[in-house]
Amino acid sequence: MTFDARAAKLLIPGSHIIIDECPGLRLEASTAGRAWIYRYKSPIDQKMRQIKIGQWPAKSISVAIDEWSALRDFRSLGKDPSLERKTQRHQEKQIALTRLQEKKAKKYTVRVLVDDYITGHIERSRKDKGVKEVKRMFDTMLGDLAGVSAVDITRATAFDFLDSFLDIPVQCLRIKHELASAWDYALDAGRLPTDTPNWWRLVMNRRIKSKGKVIAGKHM
Repeated sequence: MTFDARAAKLLIPGSHIIIDECPGLRLEASTAGRAWIYRYKSPIDQKMRQIKIGQWPAKSISVAIDEWSALRDFRSLGKDPSLERKTQRHQEKQIALTRLQEKKAKKYTVRVLVDDYITGHIERSRKDKGVKEVKRMFDTMLGDLAGVSAVDITRATAFDFLDSFLDIPVQCLRIKHELASAWDYALDAGRLPTDTPNWWRLVMNRRIKSKGKVIAGKHM
């Protein structure tokens, strides 16, 4: 194998050494050091591309040749190593981003969600009396639901919560409406994953019934 380590050390940025026995394999010098590169014609679109194998001398020529051989075999299958690596990195980035979003969403509790709704919407669109009433309703009615992660709210969770207030139907309808609007606000603001269902709009739509006005001591 014709590889001169001394010549490799003397390479100046922008120059390279070709490994004759390994078509496409070269050692390129840059201001960041010296790296093994495999240059090839893509079997997909016939364009010239290259892919980095690793830094020299951390990666010896024997190791570089082994990896070059594997990449060449991969190319012989009609695949483009560089494009495949880009696709893999993109997928890994998306997975990492999704996990980060899920982690953030877990910390986004119902209490934080409704507080965002109050400051971002209610305080801007309603008078002081209406703002105080919404705050009071959430403070007195949320209970343990306040500490639950918003993304963990299920259909059953929403149903059971509203079911506990069926004996006060007017207030039950009001908090159902405000929670549904709060969820819409959080979704619009991108603070919940876009596929998060708004169960507050879907449950109890026909079960919450007012007892009517009291006239002469009777519900009408």
